[in-house]
Amino acid sequence: MIEKDTQNIMIDDQIAAVQIGGGEVRGRVLRLGSSLDVVLGGNRYPLAVANLLGEAVMISALVASSLKFKGRFLVQAHGTNEGAVSMLAAECTTDGNMRAYARFDAPSLERILAKNDRPDAKTLTGGGSFAMTIDPGSGKDRYQGISAIEGATLAACAEHFFKQSEQVPTRIKLAVGRLQLPGQAQEWRGGGIMVQRVAADLARGDAEDAWDMSKALMGTLKDEELLDPDLGSERLLYRLFHEQGVRMDTPMDLRAQCSCSRERLLASIKTFEAAQRQDMFEDGKITASCEFCAADYVFTPQDVID
Repeated sequence: MIEKDTQNIMIDDQIAAVQIGGGEVRGRVLRLGSSLDVVLGGNRYPLAVANLLGEAVMISALVASSLKFKGRFLVQAHGTNEGAVSMLAAECTTDGNMRAYARFDAPSLERILAKNDRPDAKTLTGGGSFAMTIDPGSGKDRYQGISAIEGATLAACAEHFFKQSEQVPTRIKLAVGRLQLPGQAQEWRGGGIMVQRVAADLARGDAEDAWDMSKALMGTLKDEELLDPDLGSERLLYRLFHEQGVRMDTPMDLRAQCSCSRERLLASIKTFEAAQRQDMFEDGKITASCEFCAADYVFTPQDVID
């Protein structure tokens, strides 16, 4: 149980399981600092695009940490010609490794921002589709749910997914922002809380009351609280749920870590026929860049010889 005098220790780049009341409501809380800044590539994306991609990163981490097996969780959005963001993808492994990237059209984004300097998810993507995918790895089948992007945020899309596909009432509150801390460079930060009603308690009246109260309290949560570098997760949870009682498990670390590698890419190139590999060369070398982490790889003819 989190007590009133709990130490306000702020540790970034961690996620923890949360239990509210007698266990009728459970969820996750996360706070991201430098890891989110690395995943978003600092200044790699315009602010509006980075904010949307940051949402996807946090959703992937919140859900991945709840999986009961080793694997990864992917969040994707595919836009339409009416929007500026044609695609975004974020993934987090159950070990806490995060990566993400987005594709966008700069002229379309300028057109949208000229009309609205704070466009929502539907405006940025032009609608399109939202997908969440569980990948257990080891050659096992993936499980994917797809829905339309109709809400103002990706969090709303995720809530709809859980309600329709999993029959799990869910509330998600996310905040993404760029902060300038004293003596430090400007850096992306993020914070999020996800709460869900436990399925086994759906028929209980007190469970209904606990869920209604949790939803109401989540509605009072401000972006500033989730992004405040001086407000630790335990203190934040106490501030929200102390009347119900709240417990936070031992946090797990989150980090920016891409799964790309020179060895893996080289192995992929070598699967092509010799003539096809020859066509890949330009100025005597094959160059490739990872869309997620923007790492560049260069291969010479000697590298790709079988």
